[in-house]
Amino acid sequence: MRFGLIIYWLLLCVMGLMLILSPGTVLAQEEKVDLSLRLIPGDYYKKVTPGEETILYLEIHNAGNKPINNIRLSSDEPEEWVVKFKPISVDYLGASSFQTVDVNIKPPSNTTRGEYRINLIAEASETRKVISTFLRVETATSIWLWVGVAVAAVVIAGFIIVYFRFGRQ
Repeated sequence: MRFGLIIYWLLLCVMGLMLILSPGTVLAQEEKVDLSLRLIPGDYYKKVTPGEETILYLEIHNAGNKPINNIRLSSDEPEEWVVKFKPISVDYLGASSFQTVDVNIKPPSNTTRGEYRINLIAEASETRKVISTFLRVETATSIWLWVGVAVAAVVIAGFIIVYFRFGRQ
C-alpha cells in the first residue's frame, strides 16, 4: 500500500510539472510586445502630385500578448512636406488587434519630379517601429509641355502658310 502511494504522488508531481512547463499554459508565457506596421494595400511606391493631398492607410498591428498604450505617430519627411495622421495617436491597442490610421501627405507645389522617401513612425513606451515608403512625384503639367505645344503650333502654322503661298501654283 505504501509503494502505491509513492507511485501516485510521483505521477501527480510529474503531471504538475508537465502542466507548468508546457508552452500552452498561461504560467509559462511571458508577456511580449510585438508591434508591426504595414501600408494598405501594400504598395511601397505611390504617385503624388505637387500641391495635392494624397491619403495612405497605415495598419498598426499588436501581434504580442500584452496590450500597448499611448502609441504616438510621427513621420520623417522631406523639407516642407506636410504629413498628418488621423488619429494622431492610438490610446489603447489590445493584444492581437489592429487599427488603421489615415496618413495625409501633401508635397509642396514647387516640388520637383523624382522619388522621395517618407518614414512613418509608431512609438510607445514599450516599443518603436518604423516603416518607409517611397513617393514618386509626377507633375501634372510642366511649363516645358506648354512650350512644346506652342513650338508645334508655330511649326504647323508655318507649313500651312507655306503651302497656301507656294503650293497652289
